[in-house]
Amino acid sequence: MIGMNTTYAQEVVKPIPLNHAKSQKVLQEHLNVVKSTDLPLSLPFWDDFSYKGPYPDINLWEDQNVYINTGFAVHPKTVGVATFDMLDAEGEIYEHIEPGNIQYKADFLTTHPIDLSSFLPEDSLVLSFYYQPQGRGGNPSRDESLVLQFRLPEDNAKDHSNEDNGGDNGDDNGDDDPDEEDLWETVWSASGTSLSEFSQDTFPYFKRVSIPIVDEDFFREDFQFRFLNYVAIPIGQWNNSGTRSIWNIDYVYLDQGRSVFETAYNDIAFAAPGQTILEDYTSIPWSQYIADPASWLRDRFTVRISNLDAVTHNYNYRYFVKDESGTTIATYLGGSALIPPFQESGYQDHGPHATPIVLPNPFSPLIPAAKRNFDVIHALHKTPDGDIAPRNDTIVYHQAFEDYFAFDYGNPESIHLVKGFNPERVLMFTTAHSDLLKAIRVYFMDTVDNQDADRAFEVRIYDSLEPENKIYSSEEVEYTPEDKGVFFTIPLEEMVEVSGTFYIGIRQTGNVTLNNSLVLGFDRSNNVQHRLFIKDGVQSDGNWYQSGFEGALMIRPVMHREATTGVGNLPEADLQLRLYPNPVSGDYIFIDVDAQDWHTGQTSYHIYNTTGRLMRSGMDISTINVSDFKNGIYILRVTNGHLIETTRFIISR
Repeated sequence: MIGMNTTYAQEVVKPIPLNHAKSQKVLQEHLNVVKSTDLPLSLPFWDDFSYKGPYPDINLWEDQNVYINTGFAVHPKTVGVATFDMLDAEGEIYEHIEPGNIQYKADFLTTHPIDLSSFLPEDSLVLSFYYQPQGRGGNPSRDESLVLQFRLPEDNAKDHSNEDNGGDNGDDNGDDDPDEEDLWETVWSASGTSLSEFSQDTFPYFKRVSIPIVDEDFFREDFQFRFLNYVAIPIGQWNNSGTRSIWNIDYVYLDQGRSVFETAYNDIAFAAPGQTILEDYTSIPWSQYIADPASWLRDRFTVRISNLDAVTHNYNYRYFVKDESGTTIATYLGGSALIPPFQESGYQDHGPHATPIVLPNPFSPLIPAAKRNFDVIHALHKTPDGDIAPRNDTIVYHQAFEDYFAFDYGNPESIHLVKGFNPERVLMFTTAHSDLLKAIRVYFMDTVDNQDADRAFEVRIYDSLEPENKIYSSEEVEYTPEDKGVFFTIPLEEMVEVSGTFYIGIRQTGNVTLNNSLVLGFDRSNNVQHRLFIKDGVQSDGNWYQSGFEGALMIRPVMHREATTGVGNLPEADLQLRLYPNPVSGDYIFIDVDAQDWHTGQTSYHIYNTTGRLMRSGMDISTINVSDFKNGIYILRVTNGHLIETTRFIISR
């Protein structure tokens, strides 16, 4: 793990200041969800946060402060955690929190009332959960803490008047109400530390806590418990404070008939989210994919499956692919296998389940289209009768083929900055066919003091870094605060043809420090460190060097997409192309081109079948051997400079 606030030469990665996955609009949509559970709740109470966030389940929890996600935890018990930071339900730093090393309450996670009125101390009620400091965010200091509290009955409040929590404590009611505070009793707490110190860089990266409920004050119909974190912002760290102090909570479970020593759960679960089916990329244009499908696919998935029980179980694993209509178009059957307890053997290591092959033809039909979207669904089933938590037995990855290339999953866990003289940062991309680049999208992050306000920059495109060959440089680009927290699209002044390998990025001019560097989103969930290059004009002495951080810089090239044919993304032009004979009954086709803008030596051709598969390509278009082609319809695309023509021919022998 690379720690927060870490510097590699002139490159720096820090915690995210604000969380744009949460907003007033998203919160309101969440609150409009119709509750499906009657109150008070009954036992068992269970939540492993293995659902789509960003907010906790409204049927279980009454406040919406914490962040439900799959990116901030390191080796969670099951996929998804509740992350505590100092950002409110709209993703901004709480108004009552100020810098100065004073402790403030930040996030709350409070249950709805739970009916315990029919239970007695001898019924062995135990609340258990797992927790982790830092994760992929910033580590909480020793002055910061995570706390668990039980709610007392109205007539048995405790006096907390001597406790100093820094003034406005950020309680649910929005003010410092001592009567409300006195109703909560702290039953457990943990002081801040780094993940490395906490875990010793080995399993378990989460620690388990068990709290027995034995006090008769809690055996009532409106019992509640809550987690909360205390934060303190040191002077000078205000701008990057949002996730500088992280706690992750997982697998909260309250039930009767338990022991505090119980560590086993009848649950086989996924412990990580679904992956892109592509090698490195999370998205590419559909025309690029169908030009050479095999070259884009990863060889195998990496699937993390845990057995949280104390005994070995038998279960089945499979994954399948669904298209836009919901039709299953490909299925991988991993069969059944035994899985030993995680506490003994770690994640499942049975190859067909842990590292299943990627099917050779997962998407169909391979025909030209403006875009395609698929769901890759992984599923487990414990035989013969399932387990206690079927929700974490399925994970879904939405595989998009739109008009852009991307390495990131769309949600930053960090911010990326560079300093130096005229610093640049670029990402390396590859193509299967020549294409036209029309824009780039950059994920600019908001900061508390808007540190990069009015900072202009240039868009740069290269086809080589060694030797360096720049093929495009824009005029200075400016943007507004409204362009932050989303992908900001920057149209190019003219479309740029790219083929093979190309590099895109941004260059900030002048002497740049960390206080005025452009702040970009950095996704730590997909490591494409080998594709990010930095040039700072100082440390690198004018040369490019590879990034020192694991993750993906959030920059995406946008290609010109032609919706009519989808075979390639270049615009049509009249080259007056003549193909003969057509239909073809022999072994060759012949091509003549008569065009005023013809550039000798810049011609290439590509032939596709009707499924979009590339059949042949080359530079000499005058005579093309098609003797090995089967009878059928084919698409010929001829490119010359920025001119292109597409035509069809038939082989009929």
